[in-house]
Amino acid sequence: MARVELEGHEGHRFFLVVEGDPRGEPVAVVFPGLRYSPARPLLHYTTKLLRARGWAVVEAWYDYDRPEFLTAAEAERHSWITADAAAVWRWVRGHARPRLLVGKSIGTLAMAFLMRDARDAAAAKVWLTPLLRADDVLRAIAEDAAPGLLVAGGADPATPPELLDGLERPSLHTLVLPGAGHGLEVNEPLPSLDLMRDYLQSLDAFLGAL
Repeated sequence: MARVELEGHEGHRFFLVVEGDPRGEPVAVVFPGLRYSPARPLLHYTTKLLRARGWAVVEAWYDYDRPEFLTAAEAERHSWITADAAAVWRWVRGHARPRLLVGKSIGTLAMAFLMRDARDAAAAKVWLTPLLRADDVLRAIAEDAAPGLLVAGGADPATPPELLDGLERPSLHTLVLPGAGHGLEVNEPLPSLDLMRDYLQSLDAFLGAL
């Protein structure tokens, strides 16, 4: 495991955690959520499954849970996310050609901006609780021709059924976890673990088809 420090928006520094060998293994890049770091269960087990299947994983450890980000205008927040995603992409492309992008919540905005700006971002995608009410995310998923796995919570306001229903395409696999909120959990721990298992089984099948 290696840690790499990067400079993002207006000199703000953050870091990557690299597991595996990006030069010798297929590479997945993980963009976490606002308050959902790569150490949280969903992304932790995503990384563990990827590593078990022979992937190198690059995790972005940015910190947007800070006043200067949270109180900024939407355009400024988007510029911040765009700059950080570009910094991640420059580093990764200097070492490998990623085959998979994984985003959770605000991380799906990073993926959408990257797809808009980087012509070589034609990797498969895993969209975890995507922010479908954001036009950039909705458009990115709808227009992407690459294989995709979209995972939503049945009780998550970020992924309303009327928007999910409009995203049907042959290369996009959609999994809706009943009763789950934005963290893809329910109130009880054992049913939450069942939902995690359902997601990981879907992810495993998705990876096997790439």
